[in-house]
Amino acid sequence: METVTLTYKRPPNRVNHFQQELLYLDDEVIVTSQRVKPSSPIVQNGETVLADNFAAVWFVFTGLWYDVGKVYNLNNEWTGYYCDVLKPVKRNVDTNGKLNRFEITDLFLDLWINPDRTYEIQDEDEFEEAVQKGAIDAELERKALEVLRALIAEVEAGHVERRLQEVMSRVGFPDLQEYIGNLG
Repeated sequence: METVTLTYKRPPNRVNHFQQELLYLDDEVIVTSQRVKPSSPIVQNGETVLADNFAAVWFVFTGLWYDVGKVYNLNNEWTGYYCDVLKPVKRNVDTNGKLNRFEITDLFLDLWINPDRTYEIQDEDEFEEAVQKGAIDAELERKALEVLRALIAEVEAGHVERRLQEVMSRVGFPDLQEYIGNLG
């Protein structure tokens, strides 16, 4: 499987590089997968829905201010979606025009979406701290909050799931659960 480097930035100066499996790429979306290492687990209704070594298939859409990770537990069962509010993706290509790296800048606010479309905002405390310390200016603060509100409206209307289903059917992905079972 082909890999690609994700450059993950978080203001003011955190930069990490992650290798991800590249599943699909076109002008509208980059689809990758990886085993995740969250800073802390997410528990919903007494169940751990995101923890170390859970699998995620990431959908990073060109021009959108968020990404969507479809998350699977250690038994390869879908637990929900994790969305990062971020600046639109930047793509880097090599001399042959092949994607070799993409970059996202995380704006701290995240949204966990359960399979039943209930959701929980994540990391509001980190966002507020970043605003207070000046890591995020007033304009970016306003934009991040606007994106979060719009994302919640999309979730409630069912548009997020529909957008992912459109990509998967266009690409001809089999059931991702089978793929996740083989993910290293």
